[in-house]
Amino acid sequence: MKKLIAISAACASIAAVSAPVVSDVSMSQAGSTVTIGYTLSGEPGIVTVDIQTNNAARGVWESIGAERLTFFGGDVNRRVEPGARSITWKPRKAWPDNISSKNAKAVVTAWATNAPPDYMVTSLAASNTVFFYTSAEMIPGGVTNDLYKTECLVMRKCPAANVQWRMGSPTTEANRKSSEAPHVVALADDYYIGVYPVTQRQYEMMMNAVGANEAARRPSGFKLESDYATRPVERVSYEVLRGSSADGVVWPDTGHAVKQNTFLDSVRRHTGLDGLDLPTEAQWEFACRAGCGTAYYNGENGSSALDALGRYRLNGGYADGVNESSTVTATCTAENGTSKVGTYLPNSWGIYDMLGNVQEWCLDWYQDNLGGVSPETGPDTGSNRVYRGGGWGWSAADCRCASRASNSPTTVWPKIGFRLACPAEIP
Repeated sequence: MKKLIAISAACASIAAVSAPVVSDVSMSQAGSTVTIGYTLSGEPGIVTVDIQTNNAARGVWESIGAERLTFFGGDVNRRVEPGARSITWKPRKAWPDNISSKNAKAVVTAWATNAPPDYMVTSLAASNTVFFYTSAEMIPGGVTNDLYKTECLVMRKCPAANVQWRMGSPTTEANRKSSEAPHVVALADDYYIGVYPVTQRQYEMMMNAVGANEAARRPSGFKLESDYATRPVERVSYEVLRGSSADGVVWPDTGHAVKQNTFLDSVRRHTGLDGLDLPTEAQWEFACRAGCGTAYYNGENGSSALDALGRYRLNGGYADGVNESSTVTATCTAENGTSKVGTYLPNSWGIYDMLGNVQEWCLDWYQDNLGGVSPETGPDTGSNRVYRGGGWGWSAADCRCASRASNSPTTVWPKIGFRLACPAEIP
């Protein structure tokens, strides 16, 4: 094997007793395969890699670009145990004009498991397969690829730890309601949230894994065979997703416990991510706003802003006589009713469909006044569960970042779906 390029190592972690450390990076090439060797010391870590070239004109090392950082295999983009490790790369596919370049180096980075990279992707086709990426562009095929709306689940990290922010709406916001009283909150930890609402295909795969019948696997009203897979799942109740008090499952009393063979139980067992659950209401709004304090997450307050951000009543949701009857929803294309997830513009953190399309269940009990309520758990008791975001049949006024609604946890409705959240600490 001939020596190919220069070497480098890096570590990205918060303070820890024995943070993961990368050393002894080497790189060699045999035919069309580049092998990057390294040693990981200390704690287990999440390992990523960058390939950089020396820009002689500018006198700096620069990444070859996220679009070329593909076709990697081995001990990379995942949780790695300490020891001697290796990464393989196929530059002939990813970087064809520079396959024999010697003016390059690999930068291998280890992230602490409690401070992982911004994106997490888990396969729903293969068990216990979780990968991490530093940007949406680094995700193989790109985050908007239909793979991540069907057979994989992609999640974005929300930098929430100890950040003080205003939940609710200011008194000057048009169409606000008294239940949106502004109050300052802070969440204790970062977390991941789904880039998209859970789709019908994703739901179907996980319910099929527990042997559910067809009605349970495919509950949605908008189920036209040609486009059901990438539309959000709906007609799923809070209790169907998690379980009920009769099952001994009541948030926040029993924490994140869920009933066996529910969707949440299935997706946890399949992915190995035991923390997957619905987001709390505060997590949902923090992720929706992405640092924005206006009515809509593109920085605007006017209702016309929603035309570009999500499916609602006036941009296709209620067109051509669409309503909630099963005879209408079963034959409705994604041009009306619910849209294919990711059709509209994301917020500044790259999260799609948080306003419009389907309303989304949150963990919390509903309470009109949230002043003094813990943002970590929501109210201790209640009769209705919260859902947020508005949906395909709602007005723009009901699809604002602060808009709140609720219903019985047994409610089944073609306007209510959900997305998932997960702690940003990888066991």
